[in-house]
Amino acid sequence: MAKIKFTRNLEQVVKKIDDMAAQRMAEACLHVQNKTKEKLSGSRTGRTYRVPGTNRTYTASAPGEPPAVMHGQLRNSIQFRVKGGRTVSGEVGSELKKAVELEFGTKRIKPRPFLRPTFQEESPKIKNI
Repeated sequence: MAKIKFTRNLEQVVKKIDDMAAQRMAEACLHVQNKTKEKLSGSRTGRTYRVPGTNRTYTASAPGEPPAVMHGQLRNSIQFRVKGGRTVSGEVGSELKKAVELEFGTKRIKPRPFLRPTFQEESPKIKNI
């Protein structure tokens, strides 16, 4: 009579699934990060200002448009992080205080949303990833 031996590999299978979920989350976050940086590029339709101390002009964003780029600080601050384990989560955003002020507005400035619209526009691609 032939002997059959069964080996339990559940732990390895679960780890592989967790690792793949974290990898896909990182891919989705990177996609949103890149699309957000694209949204923060390009010309705007707000008021035009002269940059102090230079002969250069700068066109600001109008309310409702993504913020215009003067130095690129906001665009360069867009980062993502992934938290793994049993539950995988990802975050895309900026640690800069002005990022929140621009996204949601303040008493002195109307909102210039850039992150929420990007997430909404890219939701089908994120779900596909």
